[in-house]
Amino acid sequence: MKRNSQKLRKLMALVMATVLCLFTVAGCGDSGNKDTNQGSSEKTPGTENTGGDSSSSGKKKIGMIWYGNTDAMGGTFYAWANHAAEVLDIELVWKLGSYTTADELTDCENLISAGCDGIYFIPMDTAANLQLGNACQDAGVYWSMSNRQIADPDILATCEANPYFAARIYDNSYDICKEMVKVLADQGITKVCMLSGDPTDAMMMDRNKGFEDGCKEYGVEILATSQLVSGDASANVDSANNFLTLYPNMEGMLVASGTAGVGEAIMTALNASGREKGSVKVAAFDTFEGNQQAFEDGWLAASCGGYTTECLVSFLALVNAVEGNATNDKVMEMSLSPLLITSAEDMEIFSQYVDNPEVQLYSDDLIKSLVAPGLTVEDYQKVLDNWSMDYVKEAVGI
Repeated sequence: MKRNSQKLRKLMALVMATVLCLFTVAGCGDSGNKDTNQGSSEKTPGTENTGGDSSSSGKKKIGMIWYGNTDAMGGTFYAWANHAAEVLDIELVWKLGSYTTADELTDCENLISAGCDGIYFIPMDTAANLQLGNACQDAGVYWSMSNRQIADPDILATCEANPYFAARIYDNSYDICKEMVKVLADQGITKVCMLSGDPTDAMMMDRNKGFEDGCKEYGVEILATSQLVSGDASANVDSANNFLTLYPNMEGMLVASGTAGVGEAIMTALNASGREKGSVKVAAFDTFEGNQQAFEDGWLAASCGGYTTECLVSFLALVNAVEGNATNDKVMEMSLSPLLITSAEDMEIFSQYVDNPEVQLYSDDLIKSLVAPGLTVEDYQKVLDNWSMDYVKEAVGI
């Protein structure tokens, strides 16, 4: 009996050992599948994929630091870049919603840790170029930016010495502002007031200077200047009302930016002024809500907008560098002139087709042609120079 009891204990021990071994093997098999890289070019907004580097899927991975995808330009570039990623078979990792240099730097460091081969961003200020650029250089990761000029010469020199700085593109605000003054001058306007931009902002400095030099060149007198207040409609209405009251001979108004409620505020003031519609002509940088009606009423003579091309070209130049196709050892510097809009008809086309996430204005063939060996800065600048209302019309079949 005792001998049978010993046999039974040995048998039970063997069964338990076998069961434990099976659980151990199963556990090891599960742990290897917890982190997977889906290899998808489009991510859920505000999330990131940290499942591995680009070598795990065979695709290059680009980190996209972007302010958001809910407005017209933000949503359009989000759609354009995701489409280009599919065409080029690369992976995008999006970081949305950062509005400070500190947040952008954190995003950049996280994206580098996630295995990104390149980083694209719009800098929140000049320092962002230096800080994110240094992070990319330390990691051996290419980077590019758009929509901002680097005003500080020392920071610019440091950035341009960074061997991983692929491309920088900025708005040609100066020339387009001169063009808008010419539009007014061609309509016989000789006396204007000006709502200027922040003189400490490099982009606004270019716009202010463009208006001022345009007035000198085309014989237009600036009667008075007041600095616009972004986001404060009442302050901008007051400025427009002061112009209308103090300068009854004012024939036109130059506006450095119509966004953040500024354009709407000016139209409110003009419509309440008692002046005949169209008796004051406005040239406003950037589009705004109600600009179609403003053109039809005769108040608005010139406007401009459309910057997504700039974002796309900077992004594609970055992809080209990541793919090992860079042909020079210095950053490619380029600029884009936004679309000049001078009629209600063009404004309608702009509103329908430009900065519309549902409309891809650049063909797959053109996208592929901008990621290839042997490309130069002139090749990319040619695409930027071709940006016009005529190009938009042709692209959509008008």
